[in-house]
Amino acid sequence: MKEITVALVGNPNVGKSALLNAISGSEVKVGNWPGVTVEKKEATYKYKEYTIKFVDLPGVYSLRNQTAEERVTIDFLLKEKPDVVLNVVDSTNLKRNLYLTVQLLELEIPMVIALNIWDEAVEKGIVVDYEKMSKLLCNPVIPTSAKERSGIDKLLDTLIETFENKKFIQCEHFESQIEEYIKKVTDLVKEYKPILLDIFPKRYLAVSLLEGTLNDPIPSVLEEKLKQLREEIKTYYKKDIKTLLVEERYGVVLSIYHQTVKKQQEDVVDSSITLDKIFLHKYLGIPIFLFLVWLVFEITFKVSSPYVEWLDKVLGVVSSWSLSLLDKFNAPDVLKSFIAEGVLGGVGFVLVFVPVLFTLYVMIAILEGSGYISRAAFLMDRFFSSIGLSGKSFIPLLLGFGCNVPAVYSTKTIENEREKILTTLMIPFMSCGARLTVFAFFVSVFFTNNKGLVIFSLYLIGIMVAVIVAVMLNKLYFKTKSQFFIMELPPYRLPTFRYVINTAWVRVKAFVVEAGTFILAMSIFVWFLTNTPYGAKKDETILAKVSKEIAILFEPLGFGTWEATASLFSGFVAKEVVLSTMGNIYVGEKIQEEKKEISFEEGLKEIGYGFLDANVNLLKNFVSIFGFVKKEEEEFDEGLANAIREAFNPASAYSFLVFLLLYTPCLATVFAIKQELNSYKWMFLSILINFTFAWIVSFLVYNLVRKFL
Repeated sequence: MKEITVALVGNPNVGKSALLNAISGSEVKVGNWPGVTVEKKEATYKYKEYTIKFVDLPGVYSLRNQTAEERVTIDFLLKEKPDVVLNVVDSTNLKRNLYLTVQLLELEIPMVIALNIWDEAVEKGIVVDYEKMSKLLCNPVIPTSAKERSGIDKLLDTLIETFENKKFIQCEHFESQIEEYIKKVTDLVKEYKPILLDIFPKRYLAVSLLEGTLNDPIPSVLEEKLKQLREEIKTYYKKDIKTLLVEERYGVVLSIYHQTVKKQQEDVVDSSITLDKIFLHKYLGIPIFLFLVWLVFEITFKVSSPYVEWLDKVLGVVSSWSLSLLDKFNAPDVLKSFIAEGVLGGVGFVLVFVPVLFTLYVMIAILEGSGYISRAAFLMDRFFSSIGLSGKSFIPLLLGFGCNVPAVYSTKTIENEREKILTTLMIPFMSCGARLTVFAFFVSVFFTNNKGLVIFSLYLIGIMVAVIVAVMLNKLYFKTKSQFFIMELPPYRLPTFRYVINTAWVRVKAFVVEAGTFILAMSIFVWFLTNTPYGAKKDETILAKVSKEIAILFEPLGFGTWEATASLFSGFVAKEVVLSTMGNIYVGEKIQEEKKEISFEEGLKEIGYGFLDANVNLLKNFVSIFGFVKKEEEEFDEGLANAIREAFNPASAYSFLVFLLLYTPCLATVFAIKQELNSYKWMFLSILINFTFAWIVSFLVYNLVRKFL
């Protein structure tokens, strides 16, 4: 089979990803481009006798080579040299979209233009003569609708035909005098540095040299000749070459538009304008936004929680089966512990996030596909601009109060690299639900009369530290001044079920595949620390010995014992295991019950009935979102409570909670940061920042609280 590489290029919000999903289904691979936080999507699709590899490049408005998205796009098109460019444009917004099309023509790569969102254009009464447009652009133009999956086969056939022709027909759209200048530049390159013609497309090279945007070094004599040409152009046209070329491109766009758009009904009511009067209302906009965010928050965790519990049961059954099988082979206890706690524990730690992430990604896909998420960013921009961010940071930070892992992954909606990094580094300071279980236990032991106030203060400390970190990094590292926030408000659309599910599935699959190996390895490493030497007393394991050595670091914070240190170490794997570690150390027995032996038939029944229970609980949770459901009282371990009373006092307990709030995020969050920011540097910097601020703030809190308690 022949292989074809197709690069999808287009403006943001033109349906590139939706079109890719319509073509390839769920076979999309998600990652990041090397060295940047820009999301990378690829898909391979077999059609007839061809294997077509689609590379979905980030949405860009032009090829100026200024933003991370533009650099990724330019680098791929010039260095990877795809066989065909698939330029996806919005049929309802051709005046804006065709500017990029005209720039792509300068790259001299065979191209197919997809007039996407064709169904909406028809609804709005926009009639496009795409056959004439094809002649004017010297490249085939195909109407498509990702929503209705129309035009897909015709598009694929045209891509193959374009690939087989292997020809590029250059249309000279600029006025004759400018075309003469472009030819002069080409002649100068041939004379002074002809090797550049082997590296770059001829027209792109000439235009870039004229604009002065080419990054490659050129001989001084060539630079001098170009400078003379620019001055000549400026004298003749009374404007600089960059402005002139922008105007020329827009002139080409308008000419093509007026020749091909035959009819447009002016009386068609734009529903987006009507909806914006509600969603962006001066007084109603913020309350509606907060309600929708609350709804996303509630649905994400209430829909996923029954299936998280079910997966936990499944893993318990599988663990029991594994232990039974190992017993039949007389396997040693150390191997059984390794399989049940190290391997299956690590696998389980990955899988329990799947329902949460899938539900979250479904909600985000709905918000993205509907066009609302851009409005949300607009509404919250005023506050976040004061700390160097935009309104798009609000939703990820809010989700962090539920779970930091999906919150980090939700930063995919932030295009600006600096804002994405800052938001991601702020998220671990948001107190997640796992931390809350530890907070609730300690507060019930030491602060019975002020439970709500103490827990609220912890949440407030996390928010304040996150803001301080963002401001410091913005001023000291990024050194950026306040900027105007400009973003497009796309029309409201109803995303298709296929698009929503495929988008969520692709992102969850990427998490499982990429996070699985890393988290499993770390889970095994932690098991090794807590169980070596196997069978030894709890204060003689490697974890205990290491904890004793570093416990001195926490003495100024009020909890410099190896037991507290060991529980914090286990909290790096997951914050919710801090209490179980303390129970094992202080009380001498695990809080969780020992797994009983389950037969194969019983296990299948438990899994099946558990799944039915999960669906029933899902319905109950849906009802509880808008109703009032009595919360069950949590079990309170008096043995552990008494042990903690002896090991801590109110000041050291509060200091411990502050440290737990701020220190190194859990293992899954750490990997999510690495995966989303595509950088070990930021991953390790996040760990360092969290630990440093945790120590400083806990030290201050401990010494302040001691004076008043």
